[in-house]
Amino acid sequence: MKTSQGFSQAELLAVLVILAILLSLALPSLQNQVHESKRVAALNQMIGATNHARSSAVFSRKTMSICAGDSGCDGNKLWRGRFLIFVDKNHNGRLDADERIERLDTMPDGFTWYWSSFRKLTYISFENNGTTRASNGTMTLCHEGKPLNQIVISLSGRVRHKTADADATCS
Repeated sequence: MKTSQGFSQAELLAVLVILAILLSLALPSLQNQVHESKRVAALNQMIGATNHARSSAVFSRKTMSICAGDSGCDGNKLWRGRFLIFVDKNHNGRLDADERIERLDTMPDGFTWYWSSFRKLTYISFENNGTTRASNGTMTLCHEGKPLNQIVISLSGRVRHKTADADATCS
């Protein structure tokens, strides 16, 4: 009598059913993990950008500003797509022709930042001593209109992050 050298159709079907069940259980968890990774990346990106702008202001002895936009500041409090860091020679929070972009960052898809400043400014500026130009405030990381985390920038220029407050807004 010959022994079987392969799998029967029933055995292969059983394995495929088991794999499909396991995959359906793992997929939502994997999607949550991807979303969480993007959230952490967006948070770290903005913390890094604000710390970079502050330290660049101190080391270059020039005012550095951060604002939303591709090639210039768009004047919005809701930052989406890209943001830039630039040397702000005239301290107006707008990228002028004689000012240079130091860094241009792209935010992860689906994430936005809502900037709420003390003086209702749409940009953040750091002086050459590391303090803000009275542009202290809170940046709220949002995904699909839901606040996730916040970065608080103090008048002294200190940057810290926290879970979004219950009354945090994305608009």
